[in-house]
Amino acid sequence: MIEPEVPLKRKDQIALDEQIARDTQAKLDVELLEEQKLAREKEEEANIALIELWENTQAMMEADRLLVKRLQSKEREELTDEEKAKLFMELMEKRRKHFAALRAQ
Repeated sequence: MIEPEVPLKRKDQIALDEQIARDTQAKLDVELLEEQKLAREKEEEANIALIELWENTQAMMEADRLLVKRLQSKEREELTDEEKAKLFMELMEKRRKHFAALRAQ
């Protein structure tokens, strides 16, 4: 024979509801903490990747700067005094024309 369930008294039902609410809130708090932890980890990974990219970019720029400097020093060594003088005169002529044009405006 099956006995019918006895309905809980109002006081007992309230206590049971409160316990269920506390358990549910505790589960939600744990899930929220886990989500926040994952978000922080992803943000840290993104920051690390950005820093590595920045460092790589800086290293490439430094390498380019050194290469340009080396090439410029080789070019300077290769030019004779006559070529240097000719280039200097061309530069002076271009500057003179440029400033004359500015004065004309």
